[in-house]
Amino acid sequence: MSVEAFFDRLGLPEASRVDKRIFKRMVLDHGKLTAADKKALSDDVSKLTWKYALKADTVQVLPYEDAEREYLEIAIVEALLSNRGRAARIAEIIQRAIPYPVLLVLVEGSGLCLNVAHKRFSRAEEGGIVAEGFLCSPWLEQPLSDLDREFCQALALSRLSRVDFFALYRGMVNAVLARMCAEFSGTLVVDGRQPEQDRRQRLEQCHDLDREITSLRAVIRDQNRFADQVELNTRIKELEARLLEAKAGL
Repeated sequence: MSVEAFFDRLGLPEASRVDKRIFKRMVLDHGKLTAADKKALSDDVSKLTWKYALKADTVQVLPYEDAEREYLEIAIVEALLSNRGRAARIAEIIQRAIPYPVLLVLVEGSGLCLNVAHKRFSRAEEGGIVAEGFLCSPWLEQPLSDLDREFCQALALSRLSRVDFFALYRGMVNAVLARMCAEFSGTLVVDGRQPEQDRRQRLEQCHDLDREITSLRAVIRDQNRFADQVELNTRIKELEARLLEAKAGL
């Protein structure tokens, strides 16, 4: 799927289109980047484009403000990459450089993935904005699977809450989180009634259990003693049962 085809699926009003180049210097000058961060931006990011600006006058959504955050608009930004290897880290760098909520579309070759992060006021720096809770979807490849077609539909503006910009962005976050959970569950369930933090914790539990199972399977291949193999297999079976239970909660 081309990135333009993806944007078409979102059903955004033409009035919200910006198509303005973002110079990498703006990102490089924001905050304290390590040498590795600067190299990743320099080597792996070919182009940054501010594609759409969802504002009150373009999408008829109310601003949102409370003691923790201020969501007056949502930016949709495209990052054209030459390499996927450091995509997650690059996404964090870009998210931290932009003070308002961003749906970040990372593009490499024929694939794309989506990154979201909540923004809140800094408690340590007056006027500062903190990005947190980063989520990065799996890469969407052509031809799209049924799951990824559902995912794109869930991100369409017509399917998201229009109560205010916080609700709208939470809908985007819930869709990305649901697609990440679907890697384990096999089905896309976008349910705004389930607390986001609870679902994040369950997803992390699935990742932890899956990593432990993979690690033990690697260990068992090097074991020659039958008793050790039996013990490891028993442990793997226990973890697989816990993983199955954790998947059911996604």
